[in-house]
Amino acid sequence: MTKNMKTKYNHISEWERKRIEELTQAGSSNKRIAWELGRSISTIGRELKRNYGYGAWWYNCERAQRLSEERRKNSKKPRISEKTWKNVFELFNLDWSPEQIASVVKISHETIYRRIYAEIKAGRLEYRYQA
Repeated sequence: MTKNMKTKYNHISEWERKRIEELTQAGSSNKRIAWELGRSISTIGRELKRNYGYGAWWYNCERAQRLSEERRKNSKKPRISEKTWKNVFELFNLDWSPEQIASVVKISHETIYRRIYAEIKAGRLEYRYQA
């Protein structure tokens, strides 16, 4: 595979989780499960590691599916609230530098720069050059 090719990743399906449960209960190895599902051994290992815990002594496909859906839902929540960003832009409009803002709002100045550039590119923030 060349450097420019991108690997396509697919989430494990509900059917695959059911099959993983059946095969683990039958005593199959991760290598055997991976071969049957056409997946990487490390994919199966990560799936089992993520979903074996939580007080359970075995892999349960229904619990694994529910936890997967919860993780996917929670991953879409922004880590920095819009209220915090509003504060950042208010300070930016008062001609504070991202470094100065970062010391007050506890966000790295690199993150502030990235958001400012994204807002300028999207046309939601005006670029002001000061010589």
